[in-house]
Amino acid sequence: MDREEIAKRYIEAYERKDIAGLLRLMHPQDSYYDAFWGEICSGRERARYYGGVFEQDAYWYKSDDELVTTPTGFVIRYVAYNKSDIEGLVPIFNGAEVMTMSDGLILTISDFYCDPNPVELIEVSLLAEEHHSKSNIAPIGLSAKTSGRIKRRLDELASDPAIFTDPSLTVTQLADCVDCSVMHLFHVLEEEQGTSFVKFVNECRSRYATDLLTGAPGNEIDFRLVAKRSGFESVEDFNRVFYVTFDMTADEYLQRFSEQ
Repeated sequence: MDREEIAKRYIEAYERKDIAGLLRLMHPQDSYYDAFWGEICSGRERARYYGGVFEQDAYWYKSDDELVTTPTGFVIRYVAYNKSDIEGLVPIFNGAEVMTMSDGLILTISDFYCDPNPVELIEVSLLAEEHHSKSNIAPIGLSAKTSGRIKRRLDELASDPAIFTDPSLTVTQLADCVDCSVMHLFHVLEEEQGTSFVKFVNECRSRYATDLLTGAPGNEIDFRLVAKRSGFESVEDFNRVFYVTFDMTADEYLQRFSEQ
C-alpha cells in the first residue's frame, strides 16, 4: 500500500475505533511517541493504548483532507473537539501525527499537539525519530512446524512471477499468499533467514530477470522491458538491485554467461 492508502485506512480505522484494523497497519517493531506526556509505547502496549484512548478520551478528531508527505512517511494533521460539540464548532487544539514507514507499514508515530505549516511539518518529521527508542520485541515463539511451513511456502512463491512481479506488492499481500500473519512473516524473514521483505522480493525479481536476460537473443535485449516485466518501477531500480543481488551489472552477467 502507498502512503495515501495507509493514511486513509488509518483514519477510517481510528474513526471506527477499530483497534485490530489499526494494528494491521503497524510494523511489528512499531513505536508510538506522545509528545505531550513524553511517553513511548510499542508492540503489545499499542492495543492497550488505543483501548484506553477510545474509552477515556474526551475529544473527537477531524483530519485534514490534505496529506503531507515527508522523506520517510507522511503526516496527518487534525483538529480536536469536545465530544459534546458534535458539529465541530469550537476547536480545542490542533495536532499532527508524524508517521514513518517501513516495508509498507507504519513504523513510528509521533503525536504532536501543535499546528505547524506543511514545510515545518517536514522538519518536525526529521526530528521525530529521535524520540523513538528501539523496541525490544519479545520472541513470538513460532513452532518448528509453523516456521517450516512458512519457509516452504516462501520458497514456492520465490519462483512464482505472478506474485513478486507486481510492483505494488505489499508485505500484507505476501503474508496473505503465505497464509500467515505479518508478524510471523517478519519473524521468519528477519530472525530466521536474515533478510527483509524488500530484500526478499528484490532478490526474487532479480533472479527472474536473469531468466528474461538469458532467454532473449543478445541483440534484442531491452533492459527497460526486462525491468518492467520483473516488477521494478524503473530501469534505474533494476540496475541498482541487480548489482546488489549478484555483485555485477546485468551487462556483466550476460557477458559472463555467454562465455560459459
